[in-house]
Order: sequence, then structure tokens, then C-alpha cells
Amino acid sequence: MMVGAPQWGPNWDEDMGGGEYPNSHFFYLPLLCMNCSEPACLEACPRDTIYRRDEDGIILIDEDRCHGYRFCAEACPYKRIYFNEQKVIAQKCISCYPRLEEGAAPACVRQCPGRLRHVGFVDDPDSDIYKLVHKWKVALPLRPDFEVLPNVFYIPPTLPTAFDENGEFDEDASRMPTEQLEQLFGPGVHKAFETIAKERAKAHTGKRSELMDILIARNWNDLLGPFTTDPGELERPPAR
Repeated sequence: MMVGAPQWGPNWDEDMGGGEYPNSHFFYLPLLCMNCSEPACLEACPRDTIYRRDEDGIILIDEDRCHGYRFCAEACPYKRIYFNEQKVIAQKCISCYPRLEEGAAPACVRQCPGRLRHVGFVDDPDSDIYKLVHKWKVALPLRPDFEVLPNVFYIPPTLPTAFDENGEFDEDASRMPTEQLEQLFGPGVHKAFETIAKERAKAHTGKRSELMDILIARNWNDLLGPFTTDPGELERPPAR
């Protein structure tokens, strides 16, 4: 029997909002390995267990070399490395690189029901990734102040308009303080919001907006970039 209000629980920190009613705010922020250009985990490992793949920049752990010191887990500012107590080694997201090698997109991209994830090469001018990051500048790194140059980018969440003291919408205020959004995504978040609002208004008038077309992703295959192979058609190794 529980007495009083609970003070902990599974994923407690991840499921707590901020602010005060009626201007409370909450959103989910999916986290995965950022495949950083300056990975702190790699620098922290004393056994050269962590390495970067030259062909795509994915950061991996050589599990045969790992001795489970866990310095990498301490060093990762995004806390994306976990310790496997059964194998006594550090492990992390591998960005589905076996699928990428066969031309298939990562599972999280193909299976996202909200069509929220794009995959591609950020240096390819024809890719949606390049356009979101460099052309439209609405996809931003998470916590750029960590200075590890992450290669996963986020479209900042557009939160509902705040209420004023009379219970009316305050069109000049967001429910989540802009300082918090700036802390998450850097100073570029303000320009990103302006760009998204401008392009959304343009689309509402019936004019075509490349940015809105990319974000809406009416054809889910557009999310896959060059990795369009159907994983269901790949040859599978025989069961052991």
C-alpha cells in the first residue's frame, strides 16, 4: 500500500513535465547514439576499444577488446552507452550498420509510425538531411555546448501558445521558456522557429513549400535517403 505521493518510478525523469498549470509543458525527446565527430567516449577509452567507421562515421565498440571499465559511459554527455552486466562490457546503438551495408535504412527510421526520422548523408546536397541542416537550418544538434559535434539533428518542438493571466492565448509566448529550448538546441532555435512559421504560413496559402514537403513526408520512402532496400528481401543467415 502506497502512502503519500510517489517520488520515483520507471523512467520517472523522462515522464515529468515542466512549468506550472496552465502553462505546463512536456514532450518526448528520443535519444540515440549521436555518432559524434569528436566523440568523448572514444577519447575516454584506455584500450582503444571504440572506433569510427571511415565509410559512414558510425561509432562502434569492439566488444572483444572491451574490459568493462565504463569510462566511456561516464564520458558520453548524452549517456547513450550502457553496461551489459551479463557480458561485462559496454554496449551502445550500432546505427543498424549491417542494414546500411545492404542498402536498408535503420529499423527506427523504417518503423517510425510518425514518419519523424530521416537518414542520409549530411554532406550530400541532394539529401533531405542536407537541406534540413544546411539549407533551411531547422535541424539542430542537441546540446551543442557539449562540443562533441553530434551527427544526429533535431527539429525543435513547436509547443502550444501560452495562456496569459486571464486565461487567454498569449500569441507572443510559448508554454516552454525559450531559454530552455535554447539550452537544448542552441541559439539557432529562434531562427529555426521563424523559418518553420514562415514556411507553414506559405503552405497555408496554397503555395508550395519545400520545407513543409520534407517535414510532412507524405511518401514515407522519402525518409530513407539512399537506403531504400526492403530488409524483408535480404538474404538471412541460416538459423543456428
